[in-house]
Amino acid sequence: MKKIAIAVVALPLTCLGAGYAAGLALIPTTPPAASVQEDVVQDQQLDAEGDDTHGDKPAAHDASADASADTHASSEQDPLNPYTLAEDRTVIRLGQMTIPVEKLHSVSYVVADFALKLTDIETADRYARVEEATRIRDALLTAMNVAAETAVLRSVAIDSDALSDMILGLLRKNYDGIDEVLFVSLYKQDVARL
Repeated sequence: MKKIAIAVVALPLTCLGAGYAAGLALIPTTPPAASVQEDVVQDQQLDAEGDDTHGDKPAAHDASADASADTHASSEQDPLNPYTLAEDRTVIRLGQMTIPVEKLHSVSYVVADFALKLTDIETADRYARVEEATRIRDALLTAMNVAAETAVLRSVAIDSDALSDMILGLLRKNYDGIDEVLFVSLYKQDVARL
């Protein structure tokens, strides 16, 4: 019995030590040499030349500057961009919810990521507290369940403006200062009933 106990303890410890030592031996402790990094950059340039069919090759930093300009321009144009929402202090994000919509032959799962645009910063600070945010999330869930029984969520495509107006009307009964209900993301998946 003692031999089995020793084997049960000693074998895993031996394997653990051997694995740790092998890991230290296989992982290099120094960064790759500059020549290796130059080879990688040269390979990337050759790939870019092979893909370029126009003959004129833009500089690598020009492409990155254009890409950063495009992402900056798109972030200014898209009001539901997470970075834009984070900068606006009158917008509070409430998180994501999944709501089942039962139909005759299928169940549609609507996944919505909610944000609220409020009238002023004081109201946003009040509603951003955990207690108020939880109450608003509960009210949103109730409003989405009401919407699940109407044609707004039962149709083939979801009309986000109509859904936002419906939820806004239900929320304004109990919460003052809500200017708009925003959907950071909204999508739907149909699953057939068996």
